Amino acid sequence: MKELLDDIVDVLGYKPIMEKFNCTIKEAQEIRKKIDRDSDCKDCELKLKECYRCCNVCESPLERDLLKALVKNNIEVELQLRINKDNTVSHFPEPVDPENILTIPDFYLESDNKKICIYTDGHTYHERIEYQAVRDRSIDRELQNLGYVVLRFTTSEIRNGLSKVIKVIKKSIGITEENNFDVSPNNIKITEGTCIRCGAKISYDLKKPLCDDCYQVWMQFGNMDYTERYCCKCGKECYSTSYGSPLCKNCI
Repeated sequence: MKELLDDIVDVLGYKPIMEKFNCTIKEAQEIRKKIDRDSDCKDCELKLKECYRCCNVCESPLERDLLKALVKNNIEVELQLRINKDNTVSHFPEPVDPENILTIPDFYLESDNKKICIYTDGHTYHERIEYQAVRDRSIDRELQNLGYVVLRFTTSEIRNGLSKVIKVIKKSIGITEENNFDVSPNNIKITEGTCIRCGAKISYDLKKPLCDDCYQVWMQFGNMDYTERYCCKCGKECYSTSYGSPLCKNCI
């Protein structure tokens, strides 16, 4: 029976998803269904890299859009952190204590002793219902009293100005405009880069961070956004870059 189940899981395309994300058949089924159904998934640079959090943890399209933008900018976040009134926390998918829960931010990150809660707020919901807006302000005050920084972004901000949203988040964790991709701290334009897969020296181009040989191999395997070895800018080993996010954290 187990062999038969394994064969079925393999034929339906669930097995690589289950192995990649260490998830259940049901969770893999939801991921496979979304990949096959949604046009946004077809050409997604993060396919089979962030599918689990995108499909099974994010609770809205806004959250999915922001998650993908954060990942592409190498900003590490936790989803659905449970923050309790007594300032204790628990993590997804642990159950929520309804008597003690204060809030569950869509995204949570820490940087330089800052604890940052990020919310994606839809206009039609939060602006229409007054008591919800009052409740949000109360939660924001409680979080600030507990030492958290609160960032809230509307539907319009995420849909029409996602790059600005990312800039605000970067600024909140200490990444300023001086840390841009193409200019070094002494304002000398970078011309030489590193192949993120083999480490060979190449022309610095964030749109093609692979040497010609590695690029041909990457193309043969369906343009997947595999985790690579080097940073395209500084050339250091980091094992966290990818074709869509070719810079290490220090070079963002």
